[in-house]
Amino acid sequence: MIKSKGDLVTNAPKSARSLFFSGVIVLTVANLLVKAVGLISKIALNRVVGSIGAGYYSTAYEIYAYLYVLSTSGLPVALSIMVSKSRSKGRLLEAKKIFNIAIIVFLAIGFTFSLLMILFSKGISSFIGAPNTSLCIVAIAPTMLFICISSCFRGYFQGYQLMTPTAISQFIEAVCKVAVGVGFALWAKSKGYDDHIVATYTLLGVTLGVLLGMVFLYVRKALFKEERYLSYDTPISEKAKTTKTLLKQMLLIAVPITISSSVLSLTTILDTLMVQSRLISYGMNEVTVRIYYGDYTSLVISMFTLPTILLYPISNALVPLITSAHEKNDIKNEEKIRALSMRIISILAIPCAMGLGVFSHPILELLMFKAESVDRAAPWLSIASVSVLFLGIIAITNAFLNSYGHQKLPIISMIAGATVKLTSNYFLLGKIGILGAPISTVLCYFVAAAFNVFFVLKRVGKLPRLSRMLLYPFLCAFVAIGVAAGFYYFSSMIISSKASTVISIMIALVSYAFLILKARVIREEEISAMPGSDKLIKLLRKLKFLPKNSENV
Repeated sequence: MIKSKGDLVTNAPKSARSLFFSGVIVLTVANLLVKAVGLISKIALNRVVGSIGAGYYSTAYEIYAYLYVLSTSGLPVALSIMVSKSRSKGRLLEAKKIFNIAIIVFLAIGFTFSLLMILFSKGISSFIGAPNTSLCIVAIAPTMLFICISSCFRGYFQGYQLMTPTAISQFIEAVCKVAVGVGFALWAKSKGYDDHIVATYTLLGVTLGVLLGMVFLYVRKALFKEERYLSYDTPISEKAKTTKTLLKQMLLIAVPITISSSVLSLTTILDTLMVQSRLISYGMNEVTVRIYYGDYTSLVISMFTLPTILLYPISNALVPLITSAHEKNDIKNEEKIRALSMRIISILAIPCAMGLGVFSHPILELLMFKAESVDRAAPWLSIASVSVLFLGIIAITNAFLNSYGHQKLPIISMIAGATVKLTSNYFLLGKIGILGAPISTVLCYFVAAAFNVFFVLKRVGKLPRLSRMLLYPFLCAFVAIGVAAGFYYFSSMIISSKASTVISIMIALVSYAFLILKARVIREEEISAMPGSDKLIKLLRKLKFLPKNSENV
């Protein structure tokens, strides 16, 4: 029951920074588990159905992924921003009203896209030059309805800076994807079905997983008590804008974000058509093209996007946090949050990019992909790994621009990146073959990131000094990866390659952490905002790693 205006809530939330780090940690741990399970699924798919079957699976999944982005990228962010604003003013009735409007919109979108995928499955599969994928598209089509509903719940919870429901639902989806999907694949394989039928059964695991994740979120929302998530000094208000006004605001935020997100996703769909057709023009036969495309999507794309499990939680937790601070006109806190999140992105993304680039073959080998697939894909992954840093910059700058009401600007960035990608794809694939795909991906994300940084500097505010944001992490990563690579080179002559890889990665992690602390890129005040940081701070003080507290960002 909503209290009357003027009543105060007795449960005080955590500090802004603690909430930020708590949300980041929850989503990061969840994403680690989700990606780990997803990677197991990719490895199993590669080994059970082979490169050709994986190609069918990936083709259908990319179509779903595009429609998923188109239908869910903007509205959950809009919902999160609007709920966060209403919550900061104590307007809980308005927050609930926003959710009710959003759920109707999501249901309509999800049902429409599911129906379109089923009705036009044959036409879509023929258009992309892979007619056998029609059943795969039908198998994954109901997922659109389920994921739209789930996205509505997630956006609402994130508006309250609660990331745990999102994390648990994503984990449920991932476990079903591998347990049910791979189980169905093994069964279908044992029956002697063709590769595209095996891929169809595998995709049923995705559909079931999303359904169960949606059911969990529904139950969690039914038990949710909004009053517990207001600060002491926020009176509960029964004020609420009209349905028409709220819907208009929602669309004004959601549509630009959807367009900017869907532009790059659309290039992935066009990639599906372009890569295969251009490789045939390059002189490859159709079977070889299917094998190359299957390896590229299963090994390269899945691996170079893997570090996003560390990057996207930061941007997801950032939007409601900055929005709330901005509504309260807390400029000093806004600047600190922006600076800290940008530094964290750089500290995480730079070593990930370097590590994947240098250790591409050992890592793929360690993950037990087929040897022939590893030999083919490792050079492609080394090139594509450069994109990791640009993906991180895009994620965090998108969060900045969305939080400050500049949702239209990322559209320009994404269109510029997509144009570069498609143009370079067309020429490079026809000239140098499959290597053109990762090169065009790097160029695409570089251009989009550059545009975004320009817009942030012009419209939002300053960023951290380049030395702390890029130079120090780069130098630390260069030394750490260099030490690890030297160890791997010599140790692999004595012990197994897989053992050398594991030890080398551990050496790189420890070396990088040591150098980052020595370089004083992260301060004590920032570490103290992390949950359970007291013991860590005491240890770092004893080791004389911690810098002095400073207000300079």
